[in-house]
Amino acid sequence: MSTDKIKEEIVKKEEQKKVARKKEDKKYLIIMIVLFAVSAVGGFLIGWGMRKLEKSGFSFPDISDNFIETVTYLMPAIFFGINLIFLIFGLVFISKARKQYELWDGEDEDFADKIEEKVGIPFSLSSVLMVINMFLFAVCVNLDMQVELDKSTEKVIMLINLIVFIFSFVVIFIVQKKALDLTKDMNPEKEGSLYDVKFAEKWENSCDEAQKLMVYKAAKTAFTAMTSMCMTLWVVCLIGDMFMGFGLVPVTLVSIIWITGIISYLVACAKLEKAKNNI
Repeated sequence: MSTDKIKEEIVKKEEQKKVARKKEDKKYLIIMIVLFAVSAVGGFLIGWGMRKLEKSGFSFPDISDNFIETVTYLMPAIFFGINLIFLIFGLVFISKARKQYELWDGEDEDFADKIEEKVGIPFSLSSVLMVINMFLFAVCVNLDMQVELDKSTEKVIMLINLIVFIFSFVVIFIVQKKALDLTKDMNPEKEGSLYDVKFAEKWENSCDEAQKLMVYKAAKTAFTAMTSMCMTLWVVCLIGDMFMGFGLVPVTLVSIIWITGIISYLVACAKLEKAKNNI
């Protein structure tokens, strides 16, 4: 094939790519316009409905003081029970995984992967539980502030809440430590200790390229989910401020979390790009 023919083919392919790109842009532009229209109509309907309910004299039922007081006494027990159940579950789960590890011949990679997956379940759940514990402690404090109790009882309740809160962190630490110890036994090249403030960095550095790629992909997925959730919460907080008197605190906090995530992502991308260029 002559040089002119090759050039014509290249130009033709480039033109086809441009046409395809324009079609794709049009398609996604239409989708975006439809989504904006649906969101606008949905927002209008919610606002219209809230105004109608407000004019009709609708209001959310008040929670009785007796109910709040009962929940105030029950919450520490619920808080403690959730963490105790998780502690038992985590230790039993990891114990079974360790017994499987002791039967491992050191060569069957599929068998090893299954053990690591099993160990990863309580470890991952412990991260979720930490957020739940923070929320439950905030609920306990809020209830304690709302209900009218005598000073001695209030101090006892607050002390119990604090003890359970500390216990919840001990539970998470024990489960994570057991899971990490087993993982490090199976993978001697793994580095890092939970006692070290730079644990995450050292653990990541000791991972192989495939594991690092998994971490990066998971982080990208988490960032996308965080962005979508922040956008949803922003809308909820805005509507709540307009019709329920939430105030600016909720929407401000959501915005801070949102912008922190975006800036962290952009800074990390810039650092990785710079490191790549220096290679």
